[in-house]
Amino acid sequence: MNNVTFGLTPRAKSEAELIADGWTRRFVGGPPRLNEMLQMYKELGFEIWLEPQTPDEFSEDCADCTLALMLFRVIYTRPLQQ
Repeated sequence: MNNVTFGLTPRAKSEAELIADGWTRRFVGGPPRLNEMLQMYKELGFEIWLEPQTPDEFSEDCADCTLALMLFRVIYTRPLQQ
């Protein structure tokens, strides 16, 4: 799971869609903590879904934080489906 794509990318699914599909929002961050958390959740046996953080999740003071938008990802997990 080291093939995280960074950059300004649109969300593939909304948070509501992910929750409806059984995903739980677990972590928001960028490298290197993001990679550490991905590894941890993988070792714990979770299925992992990554989404970019959206601009509306930042405070007004950081509305133009393009670097954070490019690097930060939201980790969602759910139990591995057999």
